[in-house]
Amino acid sequence: MIKAIFFDIDGTLVSFRTHEISKTVLDALYSLKEKGVRLFIASGRHLLIMDNLSGFPFDGYVCMNGSLIYDRGEVVYSHPLDRDDASAVIALAESRQIPCVLFAEKEMVMNCQTERTSQLFKMIRLPSPKLSSLFHYESGPVCQFTIFVDRDMEQSSLLPLLKHSATTRWHPEFTDIVPENISKAEGIARIIARYGIRQDEVMAFGDGGNDIEMLEYAGIGVAMGNAAPDVQEHADYVAASVDEDGIVQALKHFGVL
Repeated sequence: MIKAIFFDIDGTLVSFRTHEISKTVLDALYSLKEKGVRLFIASGRHLLIMDNLSGFPFDGYVCMNGSLIYDRGEVVYSHPLDRDDASAVIALAESRQIPCVLFAEKEMVMNCQTERTSQLFKMIRLPSPKLSSLFHYESGPVCQFTIFVDRDMEQSSLLPLLKHSATTRWHPEFTDIVPENISKAEGIARIIARYGIRQDEVMAFGDGGNDIEMLEYAGIGVAMGNAAPDVQEHADYVAASVDEDGIVQALKHFGVL
């Protein structure tokens, strides 16, 4: 019996086309809640920029790929980046003027914008961060970076700098930098332990590379039809796309709804 469901946001719950949860999916969420199923978000987003969830009262939020977790409105886990790694990323981004978003626990800033980054922010309906030198935040805890590098630059220039951090990518044009041994799966494990829910009683939905671990971890891992093939191959089931209400289709397929 499924007792908890975790949803990625962009490309899973929320369409890149409409930037909102469809009425069909929203109705399904309320039906699940009435049945007593616990519903959670598991996202690379910071809670500060989860403004596209139609006001639905989720039970908790696994934010920034598992490095910051909220349960019933309370921060129950926070794991900032290694300070030396954070300083190295800041130096790289500032010296080469690579667009980079820095997430602190209660704030997000960016060192520079380009026309392309502005387009991407609009595509995923993210507010443009305040522009600031990242060096101003070097002494404080940094939860996550989102840096606009392709895979080649990630391999050649970024990864050699990271001693205690990892990268996770859900878009070809940028990657998130998170603490090592942090993932959405780890975040899910921490949440369900608080509720006494077993791993096999968990269902998870995702579409990006940063969803792979949670799809493998969940008792039932569902990839959206719009997910890349390398994500789909790690799922127990491939649903229809986000724009075809694949979440509802999968819930009915497994008899959860």
